[in-house]
Amino acid sequence: MSELSQNESTKQFKPLSFWRKLFLSRDELAEYYTAERRYLHDKGQSLKGLGWRKRLHPVLLKLMELDRKFINRQSLTVIKDEEEKTDRSVIYAITHMGKFDYQIVSEAIKSHQIPFSGDPETMYRTFDGALLGLNGIIYCDTEDKTDRKVATDTSIELLKSGHNLLIYPEGVWNLTSNLLMLPLFPGIIKMAIETGCDIVPVAIEQYDKEFVVNIGKNFKVEEMLFDSKEDEKKYIDSKKNELRDIMATLKWEIFESMPRQERKKLGDYAKEHREFVDRRLYEWFNKKENKPFYNDELVEHRTFKV
Repeated sequence: MSELSQNESTKQFKPLSFWRKLFLSRDELAEYYTAERRYLHDKGQSLKGLGWRKRLHPVLLKLMELDRKFINRQSLTVIKDEEEKTDRSVIYAITHMGKFDYQIVSEAIKSHQIPFSGDPETMYRTFDGALLGLNGIIYCDTEDKTDRKVATDTSIELLKSGHNLLIYPEGVWNLTSNLLMLPLFPGIIKMAIETGCDIVPVAIEQYDKEFVVNIGKNFKVEEMLFDSKEDEKKYIDSKKNELRDIMATLKWEIFESMPRQERKKLGDYAKEHREFVDRRLYEWFNKKENKPFYNDELVEHRTFKV
């Protein structure tokens, strides 16, 4: 029996050393870290080192800036920042369209936050994954019901401890040709209700190597009790739709800030959009299988169904 299969249950879990983990395959490593998250959650140890991670954040921001400017040759413009600073934790709600979203938005908002991230296996044994590990990150296997609960519990604990959370409420990259915002998952509203935290909506758009960010006003969700599950769902749906409209408006403001083009100078829109989608997908490339980690079918599967 393999070392990993012996650790299938939380009670049997035994942490492995750094060197032992080096000899695990990518699939075994993903399984190990999923088990570790459950283990730490059950022991009440999901959040570690938040103090020193927050102090390290300015250094990581500078590294991100240097990487953006001198390695990736990318520009960043913030057209508006209306965030109202508060002494409570906030949830940053980010539109999602590509690999560089987190790095660019972190530079724009500056405040330390812990991202809620799906598909952790794409980050294991990578430089980006190592930097996120130093910053702090909440990973979630979105196909695993137990891991989703562990990640949600950890996020709520994080917010209640006075730290900020960054989340992509669309749940997946928005690579559609004409939809400003995908439907939002309800989790972000549920977290805000339970913790009393403001939500700060942030939109990001990418034009080749030019990134434009628009930061909106704090969006408030009341802490409240509901008479029934139906009343709770109605309230969550209404706030979710309201937040989606606000985030769509922020994206539209980015579009309006860009230079106008003459219609006759525009090329084949369908072809250009397909090229845009392929560029986003190939940003996360699986060298082992010689193909992108993501494809159109996976993006569609993970889009919230209304």
